[in-house]
Amino acid sequence: MSGVLINVDYEEELTRLRIRELLGYIRRLGFPFRQEVLQGEILADSFYVHYRKPLLKNPNNVGQEHAIWYTLISTYVSSDMYRDIASLSQYNYSMSRRAALKILRAYNSILARIERRASNAVRDAANKNASQLMNDERFRNEIGNILRFYMGTTKSIEKTQRTVSVRFGSSVGKEAAELLFDVDIDPYRARLAKMLESLVEITKTVEDIIVEEGSHVERRGIAMGIKRMSNIKEIQDASITSKAVYSASRELFAYKLATKSLSVRERHVERRNKIYMLIDKSGSMFYSINDVFSMDTVQKITWAAAIAIAIARTGGKIMVRFFDQAIHPPLQTPRDIIRALLRVIPLGGTDINSAILTAISDASRNASLRSYKLLLITDGEDDMVNPEVVRSSRKFFRDVKAILIGGSNPIIEGLVPTIKISEMSQDAIRAVLSHI
Repeated sequence: MSGVLINVDYEEELTRLRIRELLGYIRRLGFPFRQEVLQGEILADSFYVHYRKPLLKNPNNVGQEHAIWYTLISTYVSSDMYRDIASLSQYNYSMSRRAALKILRAYNSILARIERRASNAVRDAANKNASQLMNDERFRNEIGNILRFYMGTTKSIEKTQRTVSVRFGSSVGKEAAELLFDVDIDPYRARLAKMLESLVEITKTVEDIIVEEGSHVERRGIAMGIKRMSNIKEIQDASITSKAVYSASRELFAYKLATKSLSVRERHVERRNKIYMLIDKSGSMFYSINDVFSMDTVQKITWAAAIAIAIARTGGKIMVRFFDQAIHPPLQTPRDIIRALLRVIPLGGTDINSAILTAISDASRNASLRSYKLLLITDGEDDMVNPEVVRSSRKFFRDVKAILIGGSNPIIEGLVPTIKISEMSQDAIRAVLSHI
């Protein structure tokens, strides 16, 4: 087995592993390929031409069976599109595999056009060797057109990767680039790409509004321990010992009060929002609401995720669980939320009861969560909400609130403070932030 690259060992076990993995990837996606395309050396070349800087054989040393493949690879490697794609794919296994699939589709198309004798440029290609094809300007132009169709452009991908990397980290930027590179392979990814674009814009808008309004400070604070009283106003936080002194001897209590020697509960003023968020990701949350900023529509789940990310990025502490018919693992950073969103699959059905019960279970096992506010974000499309489940959540969290996006739910609205959102606007964002 030998391909057209001189810096690939086609008999190496790792190369064989790459071939098997790429073949499995192709079969999972279900693309039909001619048998010539799925030869081991072709699969190896398609991966390694993207994974590392390729070194091509001399065309005179290429056999007739690989002449067309060699001309395709040579034309591709010398193009601007290759330089753009290689900047994303080199030493990136996932991106190299995706790019390999695209170059294989281009090769498959060229072979089909040659077989059909689709144009004068390809009519005699099957009878020429690599050197002859390399000197055939019409054939190489035909290849260039096919490459542009299948490989696409990466200019917008690079821009998005830079933007996402700056805001959320290089690893998330890399995942975003992989997502955008696949939109023509997997149509569902085009939908996720639109969600990502909206998410970046919304988070910026939300964060600007938070900065404009300033941070919210808990006035009373949270009891953290016992200290000696330093201010007469702290009498409202008298410790059990101080209360016992009051009951036993008013004179002693008065003396201790005058000398500020009473013990009181020490309160820590929490300057950050601490929020446990349950975000509905059922199928209905992938419907859209109006976005007055872009004069377009934005999906409900994107809007909900943007609020969570903005709170976290402005210093708030969050725990986020997506839910539908099942409850998904907890997330605590903007990076984790975006990664989850880029992999999210809309499922039918919403189980709000199970989501709240999971939050209660988390808080019962982790006492620190009891100082969090519970925020439920959903469109309310669940007719089986149990009032007792909603009421019981109040025992485990400092506060319980709900945001209904583009929908309603009489039980939720009747039991907890609720804000209803029908469009994405600055007023809506301010309403949510003040509600939280």
